[in-house]
Amino acid sequence: MNDESFKLPRLYTPSALIHKGVIALDAGQAHYLHNVLRRSNGDSVRLFNGKDGEWLGSLQNLNKKAGKALLQEQLAKQPTNIKKVHLLFAPIKKNRMDWLIEKAVELGVSDFHPVLTQNTEIRKIKEDRITKQIFEAAEQCERFEIPILHPLKKLDQILKDWPTNIKLLACLERYEGQPLKNIAKDVAVLIGPEGGFTAEEKENIAQKAMVITLGDQILRSETAALKALTILTL
Repeated sequence: MNDESFKLPRLYTPSALIHKGVIALDAGQAHYLHNVLRRSNGDSVRLFNGKDGEWLGSLQNLNKKAGKALLQEQLAKQPTNIKKVHLLFAPIKKNRMDWLIEKAVELGVSDFHPVLTQNTEIRKIKEDRITKQIFEAAEQCERFEIPILHPLKKLDQILKDWPTNIKLLACLERYEGQPLKNIAKDVAVLIGPEGGFTAEEKENIAQKAMVITLGDQILRSETAALKALTILTL
């Protein structure tokens, strides 16, 4: 990538990226480029799809509702052997959830697993909204891969089905645990709801996961998640 290309708008597309391929922009992207950034035909953009690296494209037929990009060259190859970091979290209130999703994408979360616990206040999630936030955060922080949003599941089902090859760490408040350290292999971390886990849930979790501590303070759910992710991705 040259020294100036990082200044170009960066867009996600589900389409395959190949030399001289033509990528259709969705209405939101066209509006952003045409009306907000005031870009014109012939201007350059960057595109990525989570599989084919990052490409330089030239805008064509751009208007306020539609447009295309002609792919010219690959700016960067798709990274390989990226550590998977799974975040298991209880849904929280809207503004705090928005912040959690954005920052977790920036910190390298590969998989989001919303979990229903006994004290979870928010019992439903808007998958379309969260998915859009994931795409936008990946665009802004220049990630190459797109994190996956998994279906909302109950805690006992998550624990029952969790794969043995991915180490599961659990942050349990007021429960003896080991200090969290960075782990080189694929890893998952479970964060509790605003009201914390129940005593029964803690016992069930401790049988399936390694209990870890984030310190003496009782942290809010989103703060605990970001602290854990920061340590795991150092």
